[in-house]
Amino acid sequence: GGPPPSSSSASYAWYPLMTSTSPLTSLFITCRGPSFPIHLIDAYTSQLRASYRPYNGVDEMEGPTVVEFSPDGSKIYGTGFKSDRTIAVFDTSLPGREGMIARLGKTRRSHDGQKGIPSALAFPKCEGAGGPSNVFAVGTYSPASIYIYDDRMSNGYKPAGTIVLHGGLTVVGHGRKFSRKKRRFGQAGTTDNQGDGEEEKEEESLFSSARVNWFQSRARGGVTQLTWAPTASSNPYTLFSASRRSNTVLSWDVRALSGKDLNGDASSRPICGLTSYARDGDTNQRLEFELDETGRKMFVGCGASESCVKIYDVRSGALEDTIKVEANRNGQCMDAVNGVSYFPLLNGHGIGAQKYKGLLTVAVGSRRFDEQYSDDEDGNGVREVVEERPGALQLYAFKKK
Repeated sequence: GGPPPSSSSASYAWYPLMTSTSPLTSLFITCRGPSFPIHLIDAYTSQLRASYRPYNGVDEMEGPTVVEFSPDGSKIYGTGFKSDRTIAVFDTSLPGREGMIARLGKTRRSHDGQKGIPSALAFPKCEGAGGPSNVFAVGTYSPASIYIYDDRMSNGYKPAGTIVLHGGLTVVGHGRKFSRKKRRFGQAGTTDNQGDGEEEKEEESLFSSARVNWFQSRARGGVTQLTWAPTASSNPYTLFSASRRSNTVLSWDVRALSGKDLNGDASSRPICGLTSYARDGDTNQRLEFELDETGRKMFVGCGASESCVKIYDVRSGALEDTIKVEANRNGQCMDAVNGVSYFPLLNGHGIGAQKYKGLLTVAVGSRRFDEQYSDDEDGNGVREVVEERPGALQLYAFKKK
């Protein structure tokens, strides 16, 4: 029920404490670009429950392009504003314009802080309302970067526009280039064994630098998605990221963010990723990935050349299976798999829970135009109307072993 939305959604997020048996908690937030506020929508009726209106520095309402709930559901975060590097934070129970503005830098053009338009925001997975809802990761478009923040203040929230998120830890950054002092192989007064040891250290240093550079370069196209590992995984401090036109999904261990560079600056030393998961990412679409409830398997959507969902073992990075998506009557699909969502059937609850262990929803499609132009024999443009196949939403069930 309810009226259709006036425009497509740029981002959405489900209420983290939602249960389908309680209509009062069946809510989600959505944003539709700079001209619209953040809307809280009833999932059962599609009716508008509340609106949250961010305002920029010239007192104009400006909507975000990225929204997210805090893990306890008490706050709503919106970012991705074109006018400034800010994050708008609202109390879920207080709709309107009253909120807190957290800045990623002192001003829009200042050289401090995280640069670029924010494109992704993610909180660590927490059980219940007692989790650390103040720690979150922020990813940006060009220049691409990933920072970890903690917005806890000793004196609580101040008025809007007065908080700057200092001390963000860099996962992928745009600070000074990471450099190592070159070693000489045969210094005077060294023995042959010492020279061999120096050579081995140099080779190890070059290999480590190459690995760091490889992981960093795969994230520089602009971050499109950030996801933390579930609490039930072997390492809940793992952060996963996907980037625009990138052929891999990357994992990062945030426990390795304490190192400092040669000048003592901890915010400019890039770190090395843990594992990479290959995919076809040669598209401007945002291709999603998803983790199961244990954090052991990853479902990765691929571009139009593969049109499939790849299932990886998270710990080893090994490809376990591939789901070939079929979107038309001929059993073929030439569209990108841009949406992936996994729902576990736990404790025997849900339709088919006795037979299946989980459901995977896959969204396939791309923007297409029915009208095409071609030249006739005289060189005149002729308009042809070609019926393009629409996108598809498919559901897959995984049987219990």
